[in-house]
Amino acid sequence: MNNPIKIFSLICLLILCIGQNVSAQAPIISYNSPKIYFTGTAITPLRPNNTGGTIPPNIYQQVSTFAGSGIASSYNGIGATSGFNMPSGIGLDAQSNVYVCDYGSGSIRKITPTAQVSSIGTVGTPTGLTADVAGNVYISSFDNNSIHKINTAGTNSIFVGASGGFNSPGGLNFDFAGDLYLADQKNNKIRKISSTGFVTTIAGTGATGNLDGNATTATFNNPDGVAVDQAGNVFVADAGNNKIRKITPSGIVSTFAGNGTAGSADGNGTNARLYYPTGITIDPLNNLYVADYRNNRIRKITPAGVVTTLAGNGSTGRLDGIGINSSFNGPIMLAFDIVGNLFVTDFQNNLIRKISLTGYTIDKALPVGLTFDAKTGMISGTPTGTSPLTDYTITAYNLFGSSTTVVKIQVIPLSSLAFPEIPAKTPCDPDFDPGATSGLPITYSSSNTQVAEIISNKIHITGAGTSIITATNGTETSSQTLIVSGYQAPYGLIRTITSVVCEGIPVTFNAATDNIGNNPTYIWFINGIDIVNDAPTFTTTELQNGDEVTLQIINNDYCSPIISGVSNIIRMSILPNVVTEVQIESSSNEAICFGKPITFKAKTENVEGAARYKWFVNGQNINMDASTITLSNLNDLDEISCIAESDGQCVANQVAISNVITASIRNDCEIVAPNSFSPNGDGVNDYWKVSSIGIKDLVKVFNRNGSIVYSSIGYTEPWDGTINGKQLPVGVYYYQIIVSGGGKKLSGSVLIVR
Repeated sequence: MNNPIKIFSLICLLILCIGQNVSAQAPIISYNSPKIYFTGTAITPLRPNNTGGTIPPNIYQQVSTFAGSGIASSYNGIGATSGFNMPSGIGLDAQSNVYVCDYGSGSIRKITPTAQVSSIGTVGTPTGLTADVAGNVYISSFDNNSIHKINTAGTNSIFVGASGGFNSPGGLNFDFAGDLYLADQKNNKIRKISSTGFVTTIAGTGATGNLDGNATTATFNNPDGVAVDQAGNVFVADAGNNKIRKITPSGIVSTFAGNGTAGSADGNGTNARLYYPTGITIDPLNNLYVADYRNNRIRKITPAGVVTTLAGNGSTGRLDGIGINSSFNGPIMLAFDIVGNLFVTDFQNNLIRKISLTGYTIDKALPVGLTFDAKTGMISGTPTGTSPLTDYTITAYNLFGSSTTVVKIQVIPLSSLAFPEIPAKTPCDPDFDPGATSGLPITYSSSNTQVAEIISNKIHITGAGTSIITATNGTETSSQTLIVSGYQAPYGLIRTITSVVCEGIPVTFNAATDNIGNNPTYIWFINGIDIVNDAPTFTTTELQNGDEVTLQIINNDYCSPIISGVSNIIRMSILPNVVTEVQIESSSNEAICFGKPITFKAKTENVEGAARYKWFVNGQNINMDASTITLSNLNDLDEISCIAESDGQCVANQVAISNVITASIRNDCEIVAPNSFSPNGDGVNDYWKVSSIGIKDLVKVFNRNGSIVYSSIGYTEPWDGTINGKQLPVGVYYYQIIVSGGGKKLSGSVLIVR
């Protein structure tokens, strides 16, 4: 079995080292069409033009016998003169040598591209086989539950032995990284073997089952073959479940194709039916190919999961033929060579079969007398009867894809005149043959010589317009309309990411164009002045606010250059760059008593959007985000500063640092409480004004009975001689001031007079 990465590597190796004409791309074919042929006249062979990848000359989907006599035996020879005994695993090297596990004899066989069969070693009951890029062959063995390696020198060694814990290991294959994947059949697990021989389980609990989901809980039923795609997905031929399973690199197991019921129905994904699929391989386009063992068929599954039958009619046999017109008897494993041949071990037929997946196909029979060569795509022969103008769809295949085109063919009597439509022309087109055909000489005429003249039986264009071109062979006459169109003016639409930018920032303009030809000239303008920039993009840092950018394009492909109209206008808004500034002010410019609140206000300039603030005391962030803050716990000489952050589009500095204010705090302030006040509303001495009260100091006033008539923390508002809004009577009251932080207590009396 081979995966697409390895196939691609082998092709590259051949290109570089062997020089074979192998191209890792799909074909791109075309034919000169339409073609008008005459009865009884041999045609010039019509060959395809191919500008893509090489198309190896085979008959597409042709099933043939590559090696083996069909008799259960094991002997060397060439092609049908060799013998195999239940061939199973299969793989190929960089020279397209085929390696086969001869299950019945234990021999490992090598088949050259010319079908020369030889033996390179023996492995007890070999089952699966693959080869690496260097030509080393890896074989799984039922007998000793090991993986053998036969190197290019022919040395046979154990690559992974009993330590691998295998139980009837089956098909195996490499991924892109060079790790080997194995279907561990009787263990119902999928195993991974590193290049150093370290074995891990990537999916399967070991129990027999059919459970999708996480790889650690998923179950399989006698998995027999594996293949790895370019993305690292592992596909498993889950034989006992009649399914193709998929394991993603993240370890999710799902059913890719087959509904689990044994059968042979084509369809999409789980709508299809398989019957004990064993071998699986993959091409560079990620199409899967499956040996559908008990259906005696080879199935193809697209990356979208569409299942079709590639070869085999479903009956037991050994019939060579094309596609489903062939038969197999227990096809078990399969692998690609580098040019698109799929090799199959036909287990119970004791044969090695080849399915060619390159060549050409045509959708319908050609006119009588003409033949189609499926290997080369060539049409040749002598038509013997007339045929109307008919579309023939031809498809070319190689390992990397396909290409489809249509050939129009008409067969007419020798004396008939056929005149196909004349393609539209332009005034710059050279003289050309109008295209009429007949077995007799043809002459032409033009109805409008201002558009076209006939010179040497060719059309010479003289101007734009319409003319009727008439062809005659002396027996029949036919006409076609010639339309000569004027030049198509080029067109340009200019775009930029944004028309609003900061000054000095680069602005790039791009042109979306049409009808510009192969060698256009671009003329960019700013405010109508050509800036000399002949390119489809224009970048500048020198735009001013209000500048207008436009474009014109010249198509130089015509015999006379054609200039476009002026494009759309992009008017630029260029915003000036600004510098954010911040200045802080204090509510007190003089020394204040300790504990008294001080308010600081940040004033900013050139702030775009909402500013963010960070305030600092002695360089320490105090985590206050506001333009104005109040602090009451400052000490003398504390330094207060601020940072303002702005996210404006054109702000040159994202962070502005303020000035520093040094606090002046007095620690010698004494609390002074007046011994009387007169709250009579005359505006004089209406409040008991106590000085130097800290914001956390407690002030209480009692009546002569010891009841509290006033209480305040911080004494931010002086007492007006009321309680609950009612005036207290004239008399002596007693106060107590408790300084916060365990300081002294002050007490005394105060007289209310009116």
